[in-house]
Amino acid sequence: MVKDYSVKSLGTVAIMGVGLIGGSIGLAIRERGLSDRVIGIGRNQAKLRKARQKGAVTETTTRIDRGVSEADIVFVCTPVQHVIEHVKQISEYVGPDTLITDVGSTKQTIVEGLSGLGNGHFIGSHPMAGSDQGGVTNAEAELFVKRTVIITPQKGTGKSIQSRITRIWKSIGAQVIALDCVKHDRAVAVISHLPHAIATVLSTQANAHQMQLAAGGWIDTTRIAGADPDLWLAILRDNNKQVIRAVDRFMSDLHKFRDALESDNSRVLLRYLNQGKQNRESLGN
Repeated sequence: MVKDYSVKSLGTVAIMGVGLIGGSIGLAIRERGLSDRVIGIGRNQAKLRKARQKGAVTETTTRIDRGVSEADIVFVCTPVQHVIEHVKQISEYVGPDTLITDVGSTKQTIVEGLSGLGNGHFIGSHPMAGSDQGGVTNAEAELFVKRTVIITPQKGTGKSIQSRITRIWKSIGAQVIALDCVKHDRAVAVISHLPHAIATVLSTQANAHQMQLAAGGWIDTTRIAGADPDLWLAILRDNNKQVIRAVDRFMSDLHKFRDALESDNSRVLLRYLNQGKQNRESLGN
């Protein structure tokens, strides 16, 4: 029997790591009626119970083999430093047609580390959606609506696999872009990892007295610094070369901005201010 991989039915879905992203995937799938069976896999029984109570999954297990053996698609939503290990474990128990994807913020290490996988088909994904507030309690069924998901097919990735993962993400509201894993890491270093690094360092600059005066501007600019430090340590370490390149470029421009202040060069200051305003407004939100 040929399985139907259309967006009408995703078959049996397994989600390893049912936190903010994994929980939101489960909620999005269930609320749209795309699967009657969504299995949550994790190590912590209490967290798995929360995921089931939230409605993100229909059943849970702490055993990878039980969770994925009948899955048509597996979402690996664990920290980036564990993705390769987890995908390899999953591939031991899935069928040859099972689709496996991750949601990691870095891609080159993962994609290159999973070339020549045994059972199943792996293709990397990175949803450009999330929150500084983690955990399944903060999961939302609409988290991916009108948000970009980057997929990172390899040279050997079949068109049917790429088409299938594209349909799956689009079925829960996302817009999909395909990128080479190296180009992905270079891009997210600038638009995701550098902002987190800046917000983190900026948050350390204010003393206790100054913090009492902090208002909207400081709060908005530093919001992402409130995310899980361990999670972000792994991301920054994995993409360190690209992040260093982005930091160096930023520091160069920041020095130019500083020099323009010192020399009262309004032309240079306005150029930066206008370009920043134009780029920010181009997002439309």
